[in-house]
Amino acid sequence: MLKQLFLILAAAVCIVSANTVIPVTCGSTKYAVAAINRNLAAGSSLLQQGKTVSTGKALFPHKYNRGDGLTLSGCTGQLYEYPLIKGNSAFGAGDKVGPDRVLFDQTGVYCASITHTGAPTTNGFLLCK
Repeated sequence: MLKQLFLILAAAVCIVSANTVIPVTCGSTKYAVAAINRNLAAGSSLLQQGKTVSTGKALFPHKYNRGDGLTLSGCTGQLYEYPLIKGNSAFGAGDKVGPDRVLFDQTGVYCASITHTGAPTTNGFLLCK
């Protein structure tokens, strides 16, 4: 019984840690947890409200198509991407969209940070490190 409880708890910790926001480097740009959380909250809030921000070329948040073959541990269902920017405020109307994104599910749970920088295909993504 104790061994089964330990295995269940260990599995739960793995699931939670798969979605833990940590500092990342996308290309040569470093993001602190606070910046990731700010952009995650903004993108998730817009999604929940059914609203988007236009960059002139795209609307965010929008569906992530999973066509890059990235291993996204703990991420299930439809994912959404939203621009990831540095600074004291989240990406919003009038901001220039860069190559970096935050990925989250339809309930706003963080999945990963990804970047176009260094991707092998046009408009492809790599995981930030």
